[in-house]
Amino acid sequence: MDHDKGLGKDVDTLKEDISKLKDDLASIAETLLEKGKAETEDAKDRLGERLGDEFQSAREKSKETVASLEDQIREKPLMSLLIAFVIGLFLGKLFDRR
Repeated sequence: MDHDKGLGKDVDTLKEDISKLKDDLASIAETLLEKGKAETEDAKDRLGERLGDEFQSAREKSKETVASLEDQIREKPLMSLLIAFVIGLFLGKLFDRR
């Protein structure tokens, strides 16, 4: 009989250990999930900041390009008109191919 009591006690201990292990695994999984969410949010924020910086840089560059073109048009209006006319003819021919 002592053998059965010892075996029952071992089974109970094993059940408790398995229950604790399940709780520990659930806790680890929750911690990993929270950490993954936090890292994803951080990456999203960094990407948003970087895209914002790139957009601002592109915007400034385009303003500089427009200003440069305006200066060139003011300096050489006839040449600019001729270039625009030639480009218009070229694009017209290019898109008129049916």
